[in-house]
Amino acid sequence: MNPITNQEQLIKNINSVENYFIEGTEVEKKIISDLIRKGKCLVAYKVNGENRFAPSRFLGYLNNTIKKHLNSREDKDIDGKETNVLISKVIKGKLLTDKILEKNYIKYCKNLGVEPSKYSKRKYWYLELENDFIENLEVDGLFKEGKIAERIHRSRERSSKVIEIAKKNFILKYGHLSCQVCGFDFEKKYGKLGSGFIEAHHTIPVSIMLENHKTSPNDIALLCANCHRMVHKKRPWLTMNKLTSLIK
Repeated sequence: MNPITNQEQLIKNINSVENYFIEGTEVEKKIISDLIRKGKCLVAYKVNGENRFAPSRFLGYLNNTIKKHLNSREDKDIDGKETNVLISKVIKGKLLTDKILEKNYIKYCKNLGVEPSKYSKRKYWYLELENDFIENLEVDGLFKEGKIAERIHRSRERSSKVIEIAKKNFILKYGHLSCQVCGFDFEKKYGKLGSGFIEAHHTIPVSIMLENHKTSPNDIALLCANCHRMVHKKRPWLTMNKLTSLIK
C-alpha cells in the first residue's frame, strides 16, 4: 500500500471513515467501529464541538478503504510504526498521551456503541479542521448538528437487539414486515432478497436520551429507506402520523 504524503490525503481518509458511518453497510460500520475501539494511536479531530477519532493504521495509506485495509492486514503489509511517522509529518505535531482526549475517546466509543480496549497507553495527534465534512453539513439547511446526531443515533439503533424484537413483534401482529408510514413491503417487491429487511427509526432523539436510557421495542418505528430519510429531514423529527399525512 502506498503511504500518504500530505494532510489533504489524510483528511480524505478521515472523510472515508465518516462516510462508512453515514452511508456504509452494517458490516462496514462494525469494522470501522472495531478499528477505532482497538486503536492505540489515533488522530483526534473536532467537528461542531464533537471530538471524534480515527485509527492511524487506516489513515496512513493513500485512498484507503476497508477492503484494502483488511487485505493488507492479512498480507502483513501495514506497519503501525510506519504510519505513525507519516502522520506526525503531515500533521506537523507530536504523538502524545492526553488525559482529556482519552476521556473524550472513551465517550466517543460509547456513543458508537462499542467498549474501548483496555489498552492504557493510547496516544493521540490533534488535527484542527477548518470545515465540517460535506456529509455532516446541511441535512435540512438549518441544523449543522443534524447529521452528527443522526450518525450516532443510527449507530445506537442498529447495534441494538431491541430492533430484532421490534421486528418480531410487528410480524406477530401483522404477519409481515412493512413500512409503518407508506406500507412498502421489501419482500413483496424484491422477493427473497427483501425478506426480513426494514430500517429501524428510534422515535426518541438521542439528544434527549439520558445516559443510561434503555430502549423499548415500542420506541422503534419500522420504515422503508425513503420514509426514514424524510423523518430525519426536519427538526424536530416528524412523527409517523405527520409523515403519513404528507404522502400523496
